[in-house]
Amino acid sequence: MTTPETDTTTGTTTDRTTGTTAGTTTGTTGRTPETVHPPEDCRLAAARARLAERQEALLAALVAGGPVPPGFDEAQVHAQALGLAHKRRDTAAKVAPDLPRLLGPQYGPLFLAYARRHPQTGGYRADARAFAAWALANTSAYGPGEGLGPERRRALARWLDGPAPEQPTGPLTRLRRALTPRRRPTH
Repeated sequence: MTTPETDTTTGTTTDRTTGTTAGTTTGTTGRTPETVHPPEDCRLAAARARLAERQEALLAALVAGGPVPPGFDEAQVHAQALGLAHKRRDTAAKVAPDLPRLLGPQYGPLFLAYARRHPQTGGYRADARAFAAWALANTSAYGPGEGLGPERRRALARWLDGPAPEQPTGPLTRLRRALTPRRRPTH
């Protein structure tokens, strides 16, 4: 018969013949698997589900025009939502710099009206193209006498019908091109 060994640092006891352990501290919870109670797990799962629902509601309020969930400062959530919409507008302008040029001073207010009703579902390039299509199709977004005008509409339609804007090269791509030996044409 063998005697069990006790680890004094963790308080666990190991039976050398079977390799099983017993004790008071294991893992990060400080409990052995035998001390986990199913009702506690159910409460924890329910709390996580409630937290996920509240996070989803807050996210909808911030980026999709949803109502402000209870318990949040309405003015603060609206201010943050506006800030996120401005950031989205500015980023779309960086990846598609033709849009602010084509739309002129209407770009900012139009993009914010678009962002309030259309959460971003793809990347910023796809968002910029979706915005351009929306700006062409949504004449109700303009105030009286603020329409795009035929010249801007044609330019925006040409931009939209053209190939997707090319992705600008980053510093690593430029470095790789600089370091790659160029092939000389053979005659």
